[in-house]
Amino acid sequence: MEKGNSNMTVTGFKHRLLVQMRFSDVDGFGHINNGVYNEYYDLGRMYYLSEVLGWLPGDTSLDDQVVVVSTKTDFLGQIFLGQDIEVLTHIYALGNKSLKMVQWLVEKGSDQPLSTCESVMAGFRRSTGTSFVLPGEWRDAISGFEKSAV
Repeated sequence: MEKGNSNMTVTGFKHRLLVQMRFSDVDGFGHINNGVYNEYYDLGRMYYLSEVLGWLPGDTSLDDQVVVVSTKTDFLGQIFLGQDIEVLTHIYALGNKSLKMVQWLVEKGSDQPLSTCESVMAGFRRSTGTSFVLPGEWRDAISGFEKSAV
């Protein structure tokens, strides 16, 4: 069952991460620079995978990981330094060698995104530099976390 941005609501996200903003995130207009939004999405991905799969992306002791192969970010509103911003993350589809993820940046307590991101991540084996079929235990952990048939 695929659920992308068009039919998502804030309640469809099981993973939330409060963002710690830095002074360097702010641009000359006093808001968070658009390029930084993707850094926030990376944090959401990293902590989602850590919580759900038990490992951090980029851990060099692991041969099998996932890497981002595609992203699309939409900017719907401005974010200012001092706002309580959360990254909401949801995996909505599992393919053979890849997964699809949707993320939102929202002000804490709001149900409207200030930005949305759709991404595709693929299994990547560091030792061979090749893709691989996502393991069953990863699928089970993700499906269990999301509590849906992804």
